[in-house]
Amino acid sequence: MKIPLLIFLTLFYVSGCGTDHNQLKSENHSHDHSEHHAHHHEPPHGGTVFRLGDELYHLEWVKDTEAGIMRCYVLDGHMENFVRIQQKAFEVSIPQADSDLLIWIFNAVENRATGEKVGDTSEFHASLSELTDQNKFEGKLLKVHIRGQEFENIDIKFPEGNETH
Repeated sequence: MKIPLLIFLTLFYVSGCGTDHNQLKSENHSHDHSEHHAHHHEPPHGGTVFRLGDELYHLEWVKDTEAGIMRCYVLDGHMENFVRIQQKAFEVSIPQADSDLLIWIFNAVENRATGEKVGDTSEFHASLSELTDQNKFEGKLLKVHIRGQEFENIDIKFPEGNETH
């Protein structure tokens, strides 16, 4: 009699509670991605966020005054995962008071802890010493390539960003 009970319990356990877990998962998800609406994701480093495309990717800029750099992280659409890209550098054009145009260069950074290398990284750095006003500026991200997609002439406002809330 112990064997039929064991078989019954095994079948009951394997079949589950009768609830469609995929249905529960979709019901508990807070928004429908097929709808076009603005929503907000928290940047993992508390930085300034720049949305690329229709929230396909994000750039998060984190000002590191002590190191004298602006860090830039390439993130997925939900800002949950880092996205490694092949680009070795990208440029941001920033108009200056004397009507010149500063071309600010973000260079790819290696990270031994994650195994990221130049040409396969999600982190970039630019020197703050090149900026006359490090606290508030506007410009354009000229071009960045992410997983076969090209994003050009993205408006940059620091520290506001372009992520809608």
